[in-house]
Amino acid sequence: MNDRRAWAAVASFPPHPRNVRHARRITRTALAAWGATDLVDSAEMVVSELVTNAMRYGSGPVDLTLALTESGLRVSVTDEGTALPTTREAGEEALGGRGLQIVRLLAESWDVVVRLTGKTVTCVLALDPKRAEDAATAAPAEAGRAVTLSREAGA
Repeated sequence: MNDRRAWAAVASFPPHPRNVRHARRITRTALAAWGATDLVDSAEMVVSELVTNAMRYGSGPVDLTLALTESGLRVSVTDEGTALPTTREAGEEALGGRGLQIVRLLAESWDVVVRLTGKTVTCVLALDPKRAEDAATAAPAEAGRAVTLSREAGA
């Protein structure tokens, strides 16, 4: 990678089901801008599962933070709910219940940080060192170090 420390994108939105789609689009757009397209499929899946869980089991607005470093992509999803995520054993016919299993399969690591006003679930998707170097040379230098995307609660 070049001299940048990390690329970051931040989005905040109300807990409405349509915003899962927006979170995936933000992820895809950010990774394309950063030249890390090899992470798009896994990152979109992880973001989709974590944002869906935050909306289903959490409360309040949902914050999504993506940070691309030399070693990988850190995905963090924050909500104001007190319910902690738990992995479940989904039956063959079950339509849901596999979200954290998917995260565990795709991510190098994941954890939960409980805060005074909610929780943050974070996972890391590993970036191949050679691809990190390629992404650094592909990303335009004038693009800046951070991108902040937000949507007001009433929108």
